[in-house]
Amino acid sequence: MNTDNSLLGAVVGSPISHSLSPAIYRAAFASQSLAGAYKALEADASNIADVLSQLRQRGVRGLSVTMPLKEAIIPFLDVIDEDARLLNAVNCVDFNNGVATGHNTDGDGCCDALEQQGGALLSGAHAVVLGAGGTARSVALALGRRGARVAIINRTIEKAEELVRTLAPAAQEAGGDIVIGSLDEISRAGVLVNTTSVGMNSDELPLPANILRRNIVVLDAVYSPMETALLKAAKRAGDQTVDGLWMLIQQARRQCVHQFGWNPDAEPMREAAERELAARHK
Repeated sequence: MNTDNSLLGAVVGSPISHSLSPAIYRAAFASQSLAGAYKALEADASNIADVLSQLRQRGVRGLSVTMPLKEAIIPFLDVIDEDARLLNAVNCVDFNNGVATGHNTDGDGCCDALEQQGGALLSGAHAVVLGAGGTARSVALALGRRGARVAIINRTIEKAEELVRTLAPAAQEAGGDIVIGSLDEISRAGVLVNTTSVGMNSDELPLPANILRRNIVVLDAVYSPMETALLKAAKRAGDQTVDGLWMLIQQARRQCVHQFGWNPDAEPMREAAERELAARHK
């Protein structure tokens, strides 16, 4: 076993005390017999440059980035990969020979969860994404890159139109597409992803329950509660459901590939996250 107890990774954001990343990453490190610390660091736009500089000096290999820093950190990185540049959002930084490269793993994490936990076939799928914020953008791009036709449903049409205008060309290059949609799209959908906050710590639904039909793979990015009102309604309709914690785990696995060069097993990471959540609710 590697006995180096130096700081291997960190997550930055504000507020950061709620982050599950330390528990998830420690489980990932343990699964690789890798010893080392992973810490949650409070940071915002006013001090992220200093925090980033300190982490470089300490030789940190990987950094996870959460709100409100996904955009603010970009000017202080050396390289931004194509998807992160398109999305104008970074949630993952790897440090390689002093070069800090920004990535965005949110969308691919969602797609991995849809495929691995939901059994979805994304190439050629008709997918519906609820929302047009940062998470929706990453999910739509990743779905489109995997060959899905993605319909965006959002209360503010201008925001949805901007998403489509920015991201549809990249999806089309990969054989998919991103378009403006409406609720009647769900009658033809094979995949439904909620990226809005509707249902977080509430019984609210982001859409009328009677719209759901059988045999849709439904993922809710919300994981508090773990089984949201949407997922309960989807189960009643006969759908396959995937909770938001799986999306969080899968995007963290993607981060480990960028940062450390290995893809950890999802199960120990999931178990660690569930233990952490259970401890918080005692």
